[in-house]
Amino acid sequence: MTDKIVELIRRFTPMSPRSAEWDFLMPGSGKSMRWHEIEDAYRVLVIADPGAGKTFEAQTRAKRIKERGRHAFFIRIEKIDSNFEQAFEVGTAEEFEAWLASTDQAWFFLDSVDEAQLETPRALEDAVRIFGARCHAALDRARIFITSREDAWRALPDQTLIEQHLPYGEPEPSERGADTSRDSDPTLKLFRLAGLSEDEIRLFASHYGISDVTDFVDAIKRANLLQLAERPFDLKALIRVWIADHKLGSRFDVLQRMIALQLAPLSATTAAVRLDAAKLRAGAQMLAGAVMMTGKAVICLPNGVHSPDRIDPRVLLVGWSDAEIKALLRTGLFDDIVYTSVRFRHREIRELLSAEWANDLLNRPGERPRIEDLFFRERYGEAVIVPRTRPTLTWLILLDDAVRDKALAIAPEIATEGGDPSRLPLDVRQAMLSNIVERIATRRGG
Repeated sequence: MTDKIVELIRRFTPMSPRSAEWDFLMPGSGKSMRWHEIEDAYRVLVIADPGAGKTFEAQTRAKRIKERGRHAFFIRIEKIDSNFEQAFEVGTAEEFEAWLASTDQAWFFLDSVDEAQLETPRALEDAVRIFGARCHAALDRARIFITSREDAWRALPDQTLIEQHLPYGEPEPSERGADTSRDSDPTLKLFRLAGLSEDEIRLFASHYGISDVTDFVDAIKRANLLQLAERPFDLKALIRVWIADHKLGSRFDVLQRMIALQLAPLSATTAAVRLDAAKLRAGAQMLAGAVMMTGKAVICLPNGVHSPDRIDPRVLLVGWSDAEIKALLRTGLFDDIVYTSVRFRHREIRELLSAEWANDLLNRPGERPRIEDLFFRERYGEAVIVPRTRPTLTWLILLDDAVRDKALAIAPEIATEGGDPSRLPLDVRQAMLSNIVERIATRRGG
């Protein structure tokens, strides 16, 4: 399937300008806004899920502003270093110097915090400091938009970093005429890139050649896949499944098919490396299990910069050559390589793969007690589910009956937190629902 450029009118949901780590998911006040409603702010952070299209949106907006005869630039944050002149992808170093010498406004789109942080924890700080120094004499004329994944943005430290090195901000309307000093101004305005609406999903699908768009969207709804379809990258994967199979099936079936399709391009590499799909999948399962166990999301290429906060696949994939590891990490399961490192592109696929890894170990002689201990513990005489491995457990209960029964006895609601409850046996779903209702009634009665 050939990639196409599909321009949509995306929406941005305001978030609290002083969000702390624990309330970062909470929306702020106000209705969702379009690009033209936020592009005149001075400092903006756009938070988006992986695959939501933040890079495309930032790059396209820079081009549109430039086409209107204004100064606009798109720069990848990880490229901001001593070779600053080489960092521009929209706009040029010469145009940047011309802007500095003028009295005009300029729009900068800096993408993306998560990629900047793949090299070192100080990468974002260094990039922001260098950028701020280069723009120092004209920061009052710079409107700066920064994109980031939610899990890469450290709410308070990174916000302070922006305010320190890229100071300025437009006073809120309520503050005008009162104290308009920069100390009182919430410099950084926060927005979340909203997912695609149903109409946008239809438009996107039609651009990719799906003629039966209504049937496609209905299948997405039946399989409870709307949340997946809200992200352009994942929507393209669903379109690939639909074109290949003319159906979607359950959530579990769709993710399984997506994994197969994303591994297929390199299942038999035409170069010196030849890997079958089974070996690639086994390797992906092991890496997903490592992410689950360690909490480390970044995976190094064999020749990458290795550090304690990253996973070294050579330690896990015993017997694999460096070329084979590179072939795996270049499949569609992983993000584009940045600073010789990658991450799993899709959280749910990673969790499903980690469940498959755990299920394989459960079926090995003598391994069950050790593996179950990764998911269940006893605290003060009561059985509990381990928080870190809970997302993986939502899929594992579909693969192992003993684990399923144990998990549902402790927390029946876990089946509704992820995975695919439709694949549970009918009697199990009935008992689970009855248990949840009974617990709710008991709480109200108490």
